[in-house]
Amino acid sequence: MAQYRVVDSDEKIIEEKDFEDATSAYDWFKTVAAPDDSLDTVMQVQDNGEWKNFEVSDGGTNKNPSADA
Repeated sequence: MAQYRVVDSDEKIIEEKDFEDATSAYDWFKTVAAPDDSLDTVMQVQDNGEWKNFEVSDGGTNKNPSADA
């Protein structure tokens, strides 16, 4: 399992959660953690003790949140 977190444009952590796969994490980011698709909201994944950007919101819609949609 990997740990993900959502960080807002002020670099404040909004929420953290563990997921078994990246698609579930992406869906969570788009529908739960950042449902309004706020500009510059970032989802990060912990990789070998470091947080790395996984997805960055550039605004828009969340009609098809899944990366596989």
